[in-house]
Amino acid sequence: MALVQFLKKLRNEQVTVELKNGSTVWGTVEAVSPQMNVTLSRATLTLATTGPSPMVIQNINVRGNTIRQILLPESLNLDALLVDPQEVAALRRRGRVGAVASRKRATSTTTPSSKRPRPHDE
Repeated sequence: MALVQFLKKLRNEQVTVELKNGSTVWGTVEAVSPQMNVTLSRATLTLATTGPSPMVIQNINVRGNTIRQILLPESLNLDALLVDPQEVAALRRRGRVGAVASRKRATSTTTPSSKRPRPHDE
């Protein structure tokens, strides 16, 4: 899964965006563009040059190439976000994933195989 696709799933999550110039922006993710531009609402901006006095901003758009890292909340379920539904659907069509994701595919040894037995070389 591409990083941008993962970030798009963070909509309505509160994250901290650390910028390359040392500033930080904390807010709720509204949108992520293919260039990794992040739009945050109800954001708090702390500039590295002015010290720890934060500014409250209604909406802010952070350009993707100025982002150093995005810090995710501890309560975020990463396992659920990292699953790609299109990939899972393709695997289900091929029969590689069962209907219940938490169970492994059962192999039955009591039912006869649909394959023909191989002749034994003697």
